[in-house]
Amino acid sequence: MVFLDKLILVFDCLKDPRDMANIIHLSLATNTKVILTGNSLPKNHYKVLKILNSWIPNISEKEIEKKVKNEMDFFKCIEKLKKNKYTIYGTSPNFGENFYKKDFRKLKHAIIFGTESSGLSKEKITKMEEIVQIPMKNNTRFYTITTIAPAITLEILRQKKLI
Repeated sequence: MVFLDKLILVFDCLKDPRDMANIIHLSLATNTKVILTGNSLPKNHYKVLKILNSWIPNISEKEIEKKVKNEMDFFKCIEKLKKNKYTIYGTSPNFGENFYKKDFRKLKHAIIFGTESSGLSKEKITKMEEIVQIPMKNNTRFYTITTIAPAITLEILRQKKLI
């Protein structure tokens, strides 16, 4: 099962231990690489590891280290991804193309998630090649990161016939 080079998920300033544990769990379950940028909580924070161990007994930090990387500088991270031929998609709850109308079957993709409270800044949005959103109903303002990340990940892997 080798998916790591087809899809990378980038989370900017992910600070909640439960959210971090959910994202690491998603990474392990789908064999997808995750990059944490900015002032994100450490992936080996004791609260994150405690939560993960309640879901995946005896999970090793070594397994997490293989899938989840830190890159403090958001802009350097995006440049590295572009240099490695990833198409860069930013996510937004307010604007962008309907995610479900995109074709992710070919190429390598990096999906960039901002914070739940403010999303990606205007400056960071300028570095994206495209912005996508998942449609919402009933006056909801945003999806939580632990709702949107699995939906996007699984749909891209489904299109690539990797699940």
